[in-house]
Amino acid sequence: MTLFRVDLVYDFRDDGDVRSVDVSPACCDCGRERAAASFEIDYSPTAELISKPLDPIEHPWLKAKRREITAYWQPADAERFASYLSEIPEVRIYRCTNGIEECGIEAVEFYPELKYDLYFTNALELPLLRVRDPQKAAPLLRLTSPFHIACPSGIALLHYIEYADEILRGAEILRQPQPFLSFAQQAREWLRQNYLSKRGSNTADNASEYKRIVSLLRRKSRDHTPASEN
Repeated sequence: MTLFRVDLVYDFRDDGDVRSVDVSPACCDCGRERAAASFEIDYSPTAELISKPLDPIEHPWLKAKRREITAYWQPADAERFASYLSEIPEVRIYRCTNGIEECGIEAVEFYPELKYDLYFTNALELPLLRVRDPQKAAPLLRLTSPFHIACPSGIALLHYIEYADEILRGAEILRQPQPFLSFAQQAREWLRQNYLSKRGSNTADNASEYKRIVSLLRRKSRDHTPASEN
């Protein structure tokens, strides 16, 4: 376990309140410093920020278990996966546009590509959903809109499928409801049966897309290989 020494550098206003704090961690083993993070302070008074700058954490290594699958897909694959999930009894769909709202599969636009994240659940009730990463705090399986990955002669569409086995509630880790975990496992199994996992166990690639990307990357590698000297 690596330990760090943390230095705090304060900048004060004329009235004595803290204007900003620079936080600089350094490795206790080698002494190497990391880049400082600077925080602007916009409240007053700030006396406690000096007398008690850090709060102790009882379980600092507490981490909920989460799952992630990556998939090089064409737009039809995102539609195929979402349609399959929507046909499972009691599964509902949410989309994230200006906020998170429930919708039907017929309202989702998959072409020319998915423009927003989709969330799937079979939970009867959901907590108030936060806009950022709600799948980390609720029984939701997320299908992201695609990331554009630059490839020779074009782009590839990379989707993420994400959900959490466990969630954090304060300082406590809670396991997700078993019906949701069974639904998520069903989704993983369907991906395993219908897509390639040659990049690793947590991948689910369209076979044609995988072949195209590999071929392009190999061609690029050959083009950049120096010619052998005679």
